[in-house]
Amino acid sequence: MHSRRALGAFALAAIAVAAISFAIVDVAIASQPCTATELGCAGVAPPVVAITFSALGALGLLVSVLPAVNWVFESIHSAAHEPHELEAAAARAVMPRRFSALDDEE
Repeated sequence: MHSRRALGAFALAAIAVAAISFAIVDVAIASQPCTATELGCAGVAPPVVAITFSALGALGLLVSVLPAVNWVFESIHSAAHEPHELEAAAARAVMPRRFSALDDEE
């Protein structure tokens, strides 16, 4: 990807997909009528929806790692290599302008 903004957006979107997937897994498991701690439910398998969305969530986390790390490194690199001219221009922009007697004559 060519921009830091695109890298960050892609990483955040993949993390959001993972979070939503894991929330669906939680709801699917919580909606089961019996839990694994009950003696009569020891052989009950988890729902297929929970397995599917847990795999999707894990994939979302794996996909988000590379763009997130790349985004951090590019942000640090660009912040460290900004030209000093931009810093000087930004400093001049926030400095108050001093008026002198010569400015009033013009």
